[in-house]
Amino acid sequence: MVKLEKEHIQFIENYLENSDIFYADIRMEMTDHVASEIEKLLDSEHTEFYETFKSYMVNNKSTLLENNKKYIRGADKSIYRRLWRELYKLPTLLVFSLFFFVSYKWLSTIEVENLRHYMALFPVLSIVPFCIVYFFALKMFKLPRFSGIERLAFLYMICFQLFHFMCAFSGLYIQSKSNFYIVAIVISIIATLSLIIIKITVKIINQYHNDYKYIKG
Repeated sequence: MVKLEKEHIQFIENYLENSDIFYADIRMEMTDHVASEIEKLLDSEHTEFYETFKSYMVNNKSTLLENNKKYIRGADKSIYRRLWRELYKLPTLLVFSLFFFVSYKWLSTIEVENLRHYMALFPVLSIVPFCIVYFFALKMFKLPRFSGIERLAFLYMICFQLFHFMCAFSGLYIQSKSNFYIVAIVISIIATLSLIIIKITVKIINQYHNDYKYIKG
């Protein structure tokens, strides 16, 4: 069977990258698939690579671009499944309980008027640890663009908006210290979800770092 040369493989990858398939992991899978299909065509039709490649892309480029969207949606679903599994683990419940206990004790030392000001800071503070882990890990590992890693940022933006809404909504019910348990619950949810996302981030970055060491650059 005909085997493509390295320069042909690189040509396919460059073409896909220029076609807005910019996530390295998705592009590598597509490159392997396209290369395999081109090899079959070369073997059966006995034509030149560039002629065969051009003909293949005329017939299949739209399908490849649609598959790219499916891969991205698949990356999102994978992240959400990880998050869902973490939520149901016993350590998550223990962490939530610890945060609730500490938060409630801390809130008992704060005046009602001051708490409303503090609550505006909770969503902002929640994003800081994630940004530190996210950008430090990418800088340290020098990874190219991967679907799973970049979609994490999208997830956290959703969570940030959720945290902001929770703080704003719970702030309406702060009339006295007897309502502080509501704020303690909100703080505990924000802190617990933030830790879970950081944990998932570290796992995914380590996974890509180990699986794609040879393209780190």
